[in-house]
Amino acid sequence: GHRGNDTVTRWLAAVRYGRPGLTAPGGAYACASIKEEFGVALLEAMSMGLPVVAPASGGPATYVEDGVTGLLVDTADAHALGTGIARALDIAAGSGADAAADRARDMVARTFTIQAMAGTLSRVYRDVAAADDRTLWELSAS
Repeated sequence: GHRGNDTVTRWLAAVRYGRPGLTAPGGAYACASIKEEFGVALLEAMSMGLPVVAPASGGPATYVEDGVTGLLVDTADAHALGTGIARALDIAAGSGADAAADRARDMVARTFTIQAMAGTLSRVYRDVAAADDRTLWELSAS
């Protein structure tokens, strides 16, 4: 599980306040959860254009594209997590920060806004309503 408060506090300070030469005014967001089912806070950070560090398993691994819309790391490995945070801060301070932020924001807008989710759910409901064999429903969001 969970990390001790002293460890998490040091990580949060590094992400929030940065380290000399690595941080940009916007900073970065790290989700240090070892188990994360979905990660709404990650989506919120991505929608604000922050570089994110996310668990390489669970829900975030289905929507964070490593190196494109964020960074996926083994959050059970302190070294990997620290390296991911340092990379995110480098991204935030680098010349490609705006492009990285745009990619993350675009993915959230395309997939997870109320409008996008409503479209996905309406397709699921149409598939269910149109299914001939109601015992073999295949729900598809495509």
